Amino acid sequence: MASTEKQTDSTSPQELSPEAAELQYRDMIQKVARAIAGNRTDDVLPYLGKQYEAKHVEMFIDGNFDKRIDVLIRLMPFVSEDEDFPNFEELAVEFADSQPVAAYEGSSEECDAMLKWLEETQDLTPEQEDTISCQRARYEVERLARENRGAHVRFQELVTIAPTLLPQLDRGDDLTVHLNPIISWSCLKSQKFLDEGEQPPVSVLYYADEEEVRTAMFEPEGQMILERLANIQPCPFSTWRTISDDADAAQLREFVKGLVSLRLIAFS
Repeated sequence: MASTEKQTDSTSPQELSPEAAELQYRDMIQKVARAIAGNRTDDVLPYLGKQYEAKHVEMFIDGNFDKRIDVLIRLMPFVSEDEDFPNFEELAVEFADSQPVAAYEGSSEECDAMLKWLEETQDLTPEQEDTISCQRARYEVERLARENRGAHVRFQELVTIAPTLLPQLDRGDDLTVHLNPIISWSCLKSQKFLDEGEQPPVSVLYYADEEEVRTAMFEPEGQMILERLANIQPCPFSTWRTISDDADAAQLREFVKGLVSLRLIAFS
């Protein structure tokens, strides 16, 4: 009797499970994305339909290159519009031409990469270094605000009532002190952003105030007191006062009043 068993054609492609098919598709997308990011036209062609040619890929890559330049100019206004970088667009083209964007890299990472590239490849003046330092610190504040949204929102709620609670310190009440959680420091090396009479180096604090990035400058003693608070906050005012031995109680209270007006500390 003839066998009725169905013979399997070993040359036919095996059907993939939905999970395996999805992984295979993701792998293909990643390969194409990396090839486009690296300007490797030939590596993209095997994944395209027959109606597409190398010229179509090149047109797409060229369009993306122009968009990179536009993004760098638009998202780096502190540098791109600065008088000390009159050739910023030329520098952006040079950067984009020499540093292929990484696949799946976002705009903020791209801007950070260009700032690093400028520092590593250009003979920067102290004024240009200060501009880059300011731009990087602003990016850091924006990044921290995104990553710590809950803490940011909570502090903004507390800081609105800080002026109302401040007089309690004069009455001897031991309030809990909260430092703005969204901060970043930089050091200015030139006179560019300083007022008349101020001499570099000067420490600058960048911080989030609602949806804005604001700045405040501090003497070394003030920076030290704030950094000590950052290490222990939230904490009772008496604890902060105890470790701030560089300032007496009256000096610290005056310092605190200034921080409240800047919306850098709050109480609970």
